[in-house]
Amino acid sequence: MPARKTREPQQTAFLKPAPPPVKNGDILDVDEAAALLKVSKKTGYARVKENTIPHARLGRKLLFHRQSLVQWIADGADRANRVSEGEQLTLDQLTGMLNNGQARVGTKR
Repeated sequence: MPARKTREPQQTAFLKPAPPPVKNGDILDVDEAAALLKVSKKTGYARVKENTIPHARLGRKLLFHRQSLVQWIADGADRANRVSEGEQLTLDQLTGMLNNGQARVGTKR
């Protein structure tokens, strides 16, 4: 009787598309992000605690993507410029700015 052929098990692969390659310097730590934003580390940690700055956590380490920070700055500056030119904000825009820490409610003394 001839030897029985064994069949190799088929592997089903569910491939995810590869993320874009990270260029050297695209991922920043707290020190580098604070330097980019020209603020202290304490301010950086405060923004993370308020969840107003784009960031990611890897265990206990905080990471920031350079382009996300640049876009975050541009978005905030764009809103500030529109408001200073006299453009009226919608209630949703104002609520978003208050929730993101981009605006505060204050009283004059």
